[in-house]
Amino acid sequence: MRLFWKLYLTYLLTVALCAVAVGWFAISSAGTLYHNQAEQDLLSRAQLIEQQIGGLIGIVKLDQLQTDVHNLGWSSGTRITVIAGPGLSGYVEGKVLADSEVPASTLENHAGRPEVATALLGGVGKAIRNSATLKEDMLYVALPVSGSDGTVIGVIRTALPLTMVNHSLNSLLRRIVLAAVILAVLVAAVGLIVSRRIARHMNDIKRGAERFAAGDFSHEVHVSSSDDIGSVAASLNRMGRQLDDTIKAITQQRNEREAILSGMVEGVVAVDDAERLITINRAAAALLGVTQDQAEGRAIQQVVRNPELQQFVVAALAADTPIEGDLTFHVGADSRSIQAHGSRLIGADGAGLGAVVVLNDITRLRRFETVRRDFVANVSHEIKTPVTSIKGFAETLLDGALDDRADAERFLRIIAGQADRLSAIVEDLLALSVLEREPGSDGGIVMERGSVCDVLQVAAEVCQPKAEARSITLVPSCPAEVFLDINPPLLEQAVVNLIDNAIKYSPEGSSVEIGAEQDGDTVVISVIDHGIGIAREHLPRLFERFYRVDKARSRDMGGTGLGLAIVKHVAASHGGSVAVESTLGVGSTFRIVLPA
Repeated sequence: MRLFWKLYLTYLLTVALCAVAVGWFAISSAGTLYHNQAEQDLLSRAQLIEQQIGGLIGIVKLDQLQTDVHNLGWSSGTRITVIAGPGLSGYVEGKVLADSEVPASTLENHAGRPEVATALLGGVGKAIRNSATLKEDMLYVALPVSGSDGTVIGVIRTALPLTMVNHSLNSLLRRIVLAAVILAVLVAAVGLIVSRRIARHMNDIKRGAERFAAGDFSHEVHVSSSDDIGSVAASLNRMGRQLDDTIKAITQQRNEREAILSGMVEGVVAVDDAERLITINRAAAALLGVTQDQAEGRAIQQVVRNPELQQFVVAALAADTPIEGDLTFHVGADSRSIQAHGSRLIGADGAGLGAVVVLNDITRLRRFETVRRDFVANVSHEIKTPVTSIKGFAETLLDGALDDRADAERFLRIIAGQADRLSAIVEDLLALSVLEREPGSDGGIVMERGSVCDVLQVAAEVCQPKAEARSITLVPSCPAEVFLDINPPLLEQAVVNLIDNAIKYSPEGSSVEIGAEQDGDTVVISVIDHGIGIAREHLPRLFERFYRVDKARSRDMGGTGLGLAIVKHVAASHGGSVAVESTLGVGSTFRIVLPA
């Protein structure tokens, strides 16, 4: 509702309530006055009538008394009723002896009427009620008549219809209502002018405040009034100028802070003393897996379900000096290593405002460190074995085994075999170093358009002698020519590694199936054997460097532990992936999936 209508309707309602209250009071007072006057008038008439006919009660005949009462009632314009009292012998108390309006014989006993009952007890009775005889509201006054012995021998009751009183009251009511309406109209007109003026000024102030709220602080509220409203407008203008300066400064500071926080690779989380998030930058939101808008203003326990971080925040809030620590976050099946630095926030007055925590994701660094350590340990272990063997047999030869030609030749063959194994490990490591370079870079992998079927055929021919030595049949299958951007030698090496493994771990007389087919947007190269199979727990780590399912058997067969790692890197260098399925005692299926 508009301000004008609020003011004006409130003003009108107040005027109306005042007019109604004053009118009601005036009418109520006038009604009381009129009724009191009527009662007093009836009482005076009853006293006069008592002086005239009071001595006739019980002396004259009822017919004569009826005639006298009728004449008095007609001459005074009053209904008069004479009723027998308890001291009148020969008559029942309350019996109507005479009435100025109707024959007394037609009226019932009046002892039960309130005003009559009061008079029969010696008091002056008064009542207002509807007359069963005249069918209209009447005002009654009953006066006791005492005998010579002081007993009540009768009651003289006078009555007037309330029509005359109500007529007078209605006339007064019309005059009061007319005066109230005229006064209300005049006051409403004055209120209309005042309300319009106030509403106009307040609307100007409202529009100014709305423009301030919208950020337009160049606007000024113009109010010509010099009263309190004008002072409010002037104060609002001053406030607008001050807000403009303050918001510009705050906005600049906020933009600078947001730019700094958004540009940081580290996650930054700021909390207050109640552990509610004050600020969280984009890096921290991504690290914690939350959104900035939903996180700010909420408790850290509600946003991040990580006990280590919660405890670190509590420690940062309680510490007087900066603290640091390592945290672990679990996101799904993965875990992240986080390095956290926390510091207490102190205000200009020295009071604590909360704490800031800086989070660095060092997961990749820790993973690289682990891979490096494992790689160094594995390489050292793999190289140490043939080196130890070469050194041992060389020392044996130097100690005199050269004199025994048969032993010397056997030791030299072992030394040559171990040297070949060292050479194979070095060659595989060099191949991996080449595969880890970016495709097309200097010294990196160069792609060309080639036939996948030709690669499979060449790989099968390379492995054919080993297969024939163990009576294993190679079954290449390539239903249609498939051409891709590939590096034929590398892809051939990967397929050779898979076929070589299949031959090693397949029983004599079995077969190895080599195939390639296009499946939608991919080309799948598969090598299937019917050998001993691989346990399920080894499958996830099968393509790791130097990972062996059966270490002793793998080394006895001349494996370096890098063959499947090379297959994985060859597939990755072609933008593809590798997969394996295996069942113990049934066989294994290795796949290279390349994009078509």
